[in-house]
Amino acid sequence: MNSNTPINILIVDDSPEALQNAGTILKPLGYPIRIALDGTTALELIQQQHPTIILLDISMDGMSGFQVCHEIKSDPNLSDIAIIFVTASENEQSIQAGFQAGAQDYVIKPFLPSELLARVQTHIQLVSQAMELKCAYNDLDQFCHSVSHDLKSPLLVIQQLTSLLVHSLPKQKNDVDFSLEDINTIAGLLTEKCTYTLNMVESLLELSHVSQINPIFTPLDLNTLFQNCFKELSSLEPNRHFHFHANNLPVIMANSTLMKILVQNVLSNAIKFTRTKPTAEIQISHNLLPSKLIIEIKDNGVGFDSKNTHKLFHVFSRLHTTSEFEGSGVGLTIVSRIMKSHNGSASITGTLNQGACVILTFPINCIVDTKKAPTSCIHLH
Repeated sequence: MNSNTPINILIVDDSPEALQNAGTILKPLGYPIRIALDGTTALELIQQQHPTIILLDISMDGMSGFQVCHEIKSDPNLSDIAIIFVTASENEQSIQAGFQAGAQDYVIKPFLPSELLARVQTHIQLVSQAMELKCAYNDLDQFCHSVSHDLKSPLLVIQQLTSLLVHSLPKQKNDVDFSLEDINTIAGLLTEKCTYTLNMVESLLELSHVSQINPIFTPLDLNTLFQNCFKELSSLEPNRHFHFHANNLPVIMANSTLMKILVQNVLSNAIKFTRTKPTAEIQISHNLLPSKLIIEIKDNGVGFDSKNTHKLFHVFSRLHTTSEFEGSGVGLTIVSRIMKSHNGSASITGTLNQGACVILTFPINCIVDTKKAPTSCIHLH
């Protein structure tokens, strides 16, 4: 189970009456509920979709609740599932056996609605927090690996170039093995690697800064934000031809500081990776769905092979060499972090040599106004 697994509840009991009673009590929580009349069916349902929490009767025909619990806990892929045993009595020996089998809690039949709701809500919250923590640890592992690998490489080159430069210095007054041109070349390479390493460190500091901001949301006009950021970034490349189009974007509740960082990262990528095109085409559009707002940022740049999509939101992940396109490979990681802070998500699609599309998904309740912001179209030559 991972942080993207939707919360759902499985109730296992060989009494249809008990299943109905528990389902009725838990229905107000609003989570999907599945039921099983025996242990074998329960295990089949678990393999189809991992439940967040299982309400498991101890005494059932066939497989007992203890046996079902043992099967679940013996599978490492299912170890995150919370199990609440259901027992008809407060038999201390039975309850102890349930905890030894791996259960997290127990409830007594017949159910007290308030007690059952409280226990299930508590364990759903605990499981959710555990999954978020596990995801954070995985991100930290990936981050540490990326930092150690990607910072070590340029530092080793700097070390080698410095050593070469030292050895090129004359040992005696007239002892010169390297020409002044050779020394200047080495010094230039040193400067290049130092700049690259410094940019990586600055990107890490920006990522750290984004993660530490406690966002305060205010109404934000996306059309104005995208238009202003594009004008700032495109002005840095005055000799290029751009066609920028923003399609009547809505006003949303968001943190203006974080969203400006996000838009700058997304648009800077679009501007950078369209550099080989005679005219850079950048189009911003939105789509309103029943439960979410989708913002798409499309370009006609170099794109990428879709099989590499999973790599792009990792720290320092790059699909192009620095000689082709500058950058540290942190930008999309920052975009993803900012979207999570807005209860949304970021993804990207692309086709090699046919452009890329960054997809920002916001919850629908973020929208303040869908009519205020007009369509903007900018042609720069």
